[in-house]
Amino acid sequence: MSARPMTLKLDEKGRIQLPADLRARLNMNPGDEFVIDATRDTILLKKMDLASIMKGVIEEAQKVDLDKLEQDIEEEGNRIARKKYKIFAGH
Repeated sequence: MSARPMTLKLDEKGRIQLPADLRARLNMNPGDEFVIDATRDTILLKKMDLASIMKGVIEEAQKVDLDKLEQDIEEEGNRIARKKYKIFAGH
């Protein structure tokens, strides 16, 4: 939060303009996306950091054991086929 509270007004279209110094301090730029959440009398506005989100997704994807995933998919496919066509191993 800023050192001093500020009062902002909602305009006729439901918008609130954030002061330039606040936008600069928080590195807010046109086109940035935000997540908004509200409780009874509080609004939380959080800037989405897409680069950070993508980095996390990539890091998680790199942990996937592709050979194990392929084996799991094949086993599940075989299980479904056995169930659907009532194929039993060894018969």
